[in-house]
Amino acid sequence: MNVLDIYKKSYLKKQFERIDLFVKIKEKFNITNALYPGSYVHITPSFVIPDVVYVDSVSDANQFFKDSKVVEEYIEKNKIYESKSSFRFIYQDYAKPLDLPKKSFDMLISLWAGPISQACTRYLKPGGILLANNSHADAGLAFLDPVYELMAAVHFRNGKFRISEKDLASYFIPKNNENHTIAYLLKTGKGIGYKKTANSYIFRKCT
Repeated sequence: MNVLDIYKKSYLKKQFERIDLFVKIKEKFNITNALYPGSYVHITPSFVIPDVVYVDSVSDANQFFKDSKVVEEYIEKNKIYESKSSFRFIYQDYAKPLDLPKKSFDMLISLWAGPISQACTRYLKPGGILLANNSHADAGLAFLDPVYELMAAVHFRNGKFRISEKDLASYFIPKNNENHTIAYLLKTGKGIGYKKTANSYIFRKCT
């Protein structure tokens, strides 16, 4: 089996690449590099962002990135920028210290992989962008964390992503009187119900 089959099956065939979202974020926030903990084999960010570090502890991801020449050729074929792509894969749990310089990334990606906003904040530059959905409550954690400021909500309609900066105060309002603290969300590992939600959210690191 071709190493790329796992990417095509997981993302391309399901139309789950989200390349237009990464294009919009790169252009809006001038992103040049990104850190993607819990990435699995989702290499789509490298089609848009020239320098990406992927992190995962899943053996399938490790096997995928071991064939780096095939992965590199696929990225080079699909990238939309002129410079040569640069990517790296770290095979480990992102919650443990990574061999990466602190405050060195323009963007931190948190999609379906746990409390990345808490574990990997140290690697994001001040003013850097966190893209997070609320899988495992990570967007909720970022909203409560004074390190982050909510900048935009991401909506997905008619097959396209849209970034909105309107009515941000209407998000992350609990439906019920649920315990709405960082400690609680970390303990349960799941989000709570909110009155208004989005597909994902964009936060800026304040310091």
